[in-house]
Amino acid sequence: MAEDEVPEDVLEDLELAKSEVERELEKVRGGRRKRRYPSNSDIAEAIKELASFAKLDPESFPEKVREKLEEEGFYTGLVTDERIWRIYETLLRRGEI
Repeated sequence: MAEDEVPEDVLEDLELAKSEVERELEKVRGGRRKRRYPSNSDIAEAIKELASFAKLDPESFPEKVREKLEEEGFYTGLVTDERIWRIYETLLRRGEI
């Protein structure tokens, strides 16, 4: 065997380790590439669902809306409390909730 040749069993072990690392990385990433940003209608749907359950205190309501959106697979890092309350008020004025 020449010095620069790698045995077959070592190559197989390396391939197996590489695939295991790739699977672990996919688990860490959540199995998807990039999450979508929620649109106003997505936020409105989450608000409607939460508003129908029970009364929530106003301080925790925006966080509950964000949690609901994250469960649906959205990225909520840029969803502000003000945006949630503005959409909530719009829904109230329209009589949707």
